[in-house]
Amino acid sequence: MKLIDSHAHLDLLKDAPGALGRAQQAGVVHILTIGVDLASSQRAAQFSRHLPQVSCSVGLHPHEAAAAGPELWAELKRLALTAPAVAIGECGLDFYRDLSPRARQREAFQRQVELALELGLPLVVHDRQAHEEVLAILQRQGAARVGGVLHCFSGGPDLAREVLTLGFHLGVTGVITYKQAEVLRQVVREAPLERLLIETDCPYLTPAPLRGKPNEPAYLLHTLEALALALGRPAVEVAAATTASARRLFGLPPLED
Repeated sequence: MKLIDSHAHLDLLKDAPGALGRAQQAGVVHILTIGVDLASSQRAAQFSRHLPQVSCSVGLHPHEAAAAGPELWAELKRLALTAPAVAIGECGLDFYRDLSPRARQREAFQRQVELALELGLPLVVHDRQAHEEVLAILQRQGAARVGGVLHCFSGGPDLAREVLTLGFHLGVTGVITYKQAEVLRQVVREAPLERLLIETDCPYLTPAPLRGKPNEPAYLLHTLEALALALGRPAVEVAAATTASARRLFGLPPLED
């Protein structure tokens, strides 16, 4: 099986080279590493420039929105073009931690949707306890033209239907391995398989068998197996579908045999 980790933070791993080697052994053939501010976006770009199995997304996380200014937006655009990036984000709204004022979060999210539309790139969206506003911004700004993924999807079936109608994908993390994640398992059972992506969000959200350890791309296998179990489908079928969807959404190169 060949897997794509559609959301990782390689720059936060203590041993990124080792993790990349273990990922390859586990069948993870491509990784999308995500920027959350300018510095991490620059590091993500460096990974993608030097490693053919890594692509990058550049963006500003809602936690960092208070620091945004004109220079940052200009630099993110330059970086997206020169890296080159395959997506814009991680961007969105986080009304759970509220580490930046909500007005600044909204402004930063809207600016990144505009940038994605300008560059024709999909969006990697962070949504935590802000479902209605995230959806409203995506709808109002016409984000369906570029599509994207609601990373680490945390809503219920009603939100999922709205997101799918908008043409977006649902990102499934190691959370699906947790006992209390029955709502997520219901969501994925009702969603088209071709609109599901699997991701680690490493070093966070380690799958249940390994909780307590930092997450890494090799652990994507646990998420795949839990997703396949929830769907009642063979893991090889789910692997092929999620890999094809990630390649299609992010314009990734064909996989070598």
